[in-house]
Amino acid sequence: MKKKILIIIGVILFLSLFLLFFLYFKNDEDDLNYEDKFKDNGYSPSEVTIILDKVPKDSYDYILNLGYDKSLIDILSSSNYDENKFNDYIEYYLKNKKSNINDIITIVNSGYDLMSYPASSLLASLVQEKYYINENVARYLDYGNSHNQDSKKIIGVVNSKADLGFYSNIYDSNLNDNNLILVNKFYHLKEDYTPSDLVTLSGQYNRGANNKMREEAASAFMKMVDAARLENIIIYNMSAFRSYDYQVNLYDKYIKRDGKEAADKYSARPGYSEHQSGLCSDLNEISDSFEGTDEAIWLKNNAYKYGFILRFPKGKEDITGYKYEPWHYRYVGLEAAKIIYEDDITLEEYYAYYIENTSD
Repeated sequence: MKKKILIIIGVILFLSLFLLFFLYFKNDEDDLNYEDKFKDNGYSPSEVTIILDKVPKDSYDYILNLGYDKSLIDILSSSNYDENKFNDYIEYYLKNKKSNINDIITIVNSGYDLMSYPASSLLASLVQEKYYINENVARYLDYGNSHNQDSKKIIGVVNSKADLGFYSNIYDSNLNDNNLILVNKFYHLKEDYTPSDLVTLSGQYNRGANNKMREEAASAFMKMVDAARLENIIIYNMSAFRSYDYQVNLYDKYIKRDGKEAADKYSARPGYSEHQSGLCSDLNEISDSFEGTDEAIWLKNNAYKYGFILRFPKGKEDITGYKYEPWHYRYVGLEAAKIIYEDDITLEEYYAYYIENTSD
């Protein structure tokens, strides 16, 4: 009985080995046949080696039907080539034969659904940006093709909606965003909105009439002022919370003095002022001369450690809609402030990517 079992096991092992050898030599023979076919199509021996090594076997016939194409070798030879994306490379390449191969590979590798968009160096640079949002791609391209700006700026402008024109599309500010509530030339607060947790800044923390901030922001502000004083840097509030009615009078005054177009560059329309949120403060000297002072330099380098950001930075005017204000700081909390500071972005850019982009 044992002998019969051993014989059966032996037969099974023999047949298994025979099958393995058959499949091995059959595959080898198939590869040799395809090698000759690829050579007949005009590919050199080294190019054939690349094809056999990097193209999925079930795509060999498809490649043969395409005929000789040097760009195929360029795709396969790229250091960024991913065999799992082979079919996508070919599909996208066939739609964009005159485009740069590296751009095609970069766009496909991005993982975004962009097959319907023409390949271009602009699109390839956009998909590599950290704050790229796929649903905005058409606007990125429209804006980028009509403005000579780098991809980071293009994404910043579009994500902030500034490409649509300020005050053109109006939304209610989402009060549920709490410290990250966005108030700008697109998002506004209602006329009767006043934060319920305003507290008064006094003593060394204040020298202005508008001396109220929301409780959490005020606490962080006082910590920041105390820390600055330890380094002989004197910081104080000049203007924090301002009501809707206050902004009406202020904005009207600026219009009478400078005209509406000029006023809109440095003053918010009623309801669109961040001061109504109770989360920001104009500090020390509300003047361009504040730039470059020891206080301004300290704030720029340290405010984020206490949850504050420079709200209207230089070079971001086309994103924020306001001229550079070295004195205007906004509380957003420690986590957001750190990202905004380290990535050199605005609250608009942060909000678009981390709040709107992740909403259900």
